[in-house]
Amino acid sequence: MKLKQIIVATDFSTESNAPICHGIEIARASGASLLAVHVVETPGDGEALESAVEHWHADSKARLTRQIESCAAKDFDVAQEIVDAPSAMEGLQSLVDSHHADLVIMGSTGLTGIKHALLGSTAQKTLRTVQAHVLVARGETPPATGYKRILVPTDFSVPAEKAMELALALASPDAQIDLVHCWRVPEATRADEHSKLVIDAVAASVKERGRKLLESFRRDAPNATFSSVNESPERGIAQKLKEGNYDLVVVGSYGRSKLRHWLLGSVAEYTAKVAPCTVAVARPDA
Repeated sequence: MKLKQIIVATDFSTESNAPICHGIEIARASGASLLAVHVVETPGDGEALESAVEHWHADSKARLTRQIESCAAKDFDVAQEIVDAPSAMEGLQSLVDSHHADLVIMGSTGLTGIKHALLGSTAQKTLRTVQAHVLVARGETPPATGYKRILVPTDFSVPAEKAMELALALASPDAQIDLVHCWRVPEATRADEHSKLVIDAVAASVKERGRKLLESFRRDAPNATFSSVNESPERGIAQKLKEGNYDLVVVGSYGRSKLRHWLLGSVAEYTAKVAPCTVAVARPDA
């Protein structure tokens, strides 16, 4: 996978500095074009608000320029765009469509700046609906070569393979990538007299599938490892995050569907909420 167009969204909050700094280094490492955007939520009749909108655009443009300059981007070209839309989500989706963006980068509190749990309401909606890979930036800016320590939860599905491809696109050449598969046998099975045989069989099957998965990515990820955790996805991922000093987690999702079904249930959204590091959500159709 090669990233060509990256959009980084800002609402000028403190949390939105991180996405711009991350975006600059990701674009620099991948060779992608970078567009920094701000959505002006314009209520009512645009013509009636023409004077106010003009003022908002000028103010937003100046603030966006200052924010980019604060990330020491003088040696890197960052395009800028201010757009009007009834909502931040509509404006962001229109930008993704018009620029054919591969990746959208945003902060923990999203575009609204309203804190909701550990993930902003707009960031949450973006993860669920925007038809592009989405990265929620947290923590230190990655090196110019890419992220160094990456966790990739997998269920061996097509979305999980896409997550691995996105991880490779964001990784430094010498990155340590740890794939993990979380699994649990049914409660009734664990209570059965043959439960040990069942658990051993499942564990052996998971190990073999992991070996094949590593083999398929061996050329591009020579330092990749695979492990399995006999836990629920939420517990397993939390355990791995606690054990490893990761700077990025990449999770696959099933994209936009009628049920908006996530990889392993709500794991992608859960991970984006609780991970202390940057989280990327990969879509199979992006």
